Amino acid sequence: MVGIRIVCHCKNVDYVAIRKAMIAGARTLKDIKDMTGAATGCGRCAGEIERILSSACGCKNISLEDVVSSVRNGAETVERVGEETGAGTCCGRCKSLIQNVIDIKK
Repeated sequence: MVGIRIVCHCKNVDYVAIRKAMIAGARTLKDIKDMTGAATGCGRCAGEIERILSSACGCKNISLEDVVSSVRNGAETVERVGEETGAGTCCGRCKSLIQNVIDIKK
């Protein structure tokens, strides 16, 4: 069994909780703090949270900025974003995040 990766030990916030907050629209450290409580203790996890926030697709190493740019340039479906950036074309776990970017355009 693979262990859950805790990102914020002070508030016991794991990687999955941060990704779920991103799927719900979190795009900044402040958003993550507000939605999960992460980085509101000692703050040592802030850099790791910023790295997580910058990534849309870990399998293909695609940045959130690239996905947002694709959407702003007219990609209207997860499949189209995948064609343009490669995001969402491997394991598919980032497809919900890509859909959220399409829905809120950020």
